[in-house]
Amino acid sequence: MITQKSVIINYMIKQKIPQIAVVDFGSQYTHLITRRIRQLGVLAKIYLPTVNPQELKGIKGLILSGGPNSVYDHTAVKYNKKLLDLKVPILGLCYGHQLLAHHFGGQVLPGKTKEYGFAELNLIGKSRLIAGLPRRSKIWMSHGDSVAVLPPGFIALGKTADCAVAAMADDKRKLFGLQFHPEVAHSVFGQTILKNFVFNISQAKKDWSLDEYFKQIEINVKKIVGSRKVFLLVSGGVDSSVCFALLEKILGKERVLGLHIDSGSMRLNESKMVKAALAKAGFDNLQVVDASETFLNAEKGVIEPEQKREIIGHTFLEIKDVVMKDLKLKKSDWVLGQGTIYPDTLCLDLKPNRIF
Repeated sequence: MITQKSVIINYMIKQKIPQIAVVDFGSQYTHLITRRIRQLGVLAKIYLPTVNPQELKGIKGLILSGGPNSVYDHTAVKYNKKLLDLKVPILGLCYGHQLLAHHFGGQVLPGKTKEYGFAELNLIGKSRLIAGLPRRSKIWMSHGDSVAVLPPGFIALGKTADCAVAAMADDKRKLFGLQFHPEVAHSVFGQTILKNFVFNISQAKKDWSLDEYFKQIEINVKKIVGSRKVFLLVSGGVDSSVCFALLEKILGKERVLGLHIDSGSMRLNESKMVKAALAKAGFDNLQVVDASETFLNAEKGVIEPEQKREIIGHTFLEIKDVVMKDLKLKKSDWVLGQGTIYPDTLCLDLKPNRIF
């Protein structure tokens, strides 16, 4: 560890309360949903299905993502049922659509046709959710189950050749469900639907932009780092490179040191290419260490993925300590920085300040 008050700095730094909360039921598109909402200028954030509704206090709308499971059997995702009691508009997508139907008294069954790919949505009802859509439009389907019986209070808004309830709504309670994915580009009017939900139904206001986001990152980084410097683990991928650039822009090049570690699992000559590419981009404060033998010995005989992942994570930190010692860096003067993807942050034993 660097200090007892070490911290991992991820460029997805803690933000203010979102207006739109996205509950993740395992969809490959969950992060795309939040991206689409942010493209509208509104802050959205992802939460687990078991989240305490108290953590969502202040939100204007709730979106339930898709997922690969079935709502009616043992594979159903455990969720906090109080989420669906929140007095905010709710939009269910794919699995979320089926969950709404199941929760409020409808029936979900295996579909006669398992759909994956383009379909044509035919509108058969009216709602603010589908305002501005033509009677027929292309959508993207990906599901095995379907809503067979609508819950009380709901009406069907649209259908396809193989899905009788491709869209449904209870406008009075502001509950909406779509069997298709409006967040993907294949659904031609998907962004219109999301815009209707975010602004016309949830009454959200524009409160997010990249410029404002950077200002918040700058404030947080300066607050956490203080007068110290940042020792950053750099893989050379997008996430760590963006983190490298942000830290240099905020703190200055002299206060950031990058470390690229060759773990022995790299592509042929990848570490050399990473060093050359970052140097070309102006990053001349990067140390490159070949620790292939150390990693391969540590992982020898281990086949369980999670155990191997933990070994790799701790080995990176051990190598980092060796490099700091070799460079004669005083640990108390440094903060550990890590740029990684949002759902894959390494949960290391840091005390007590962590930002993920």
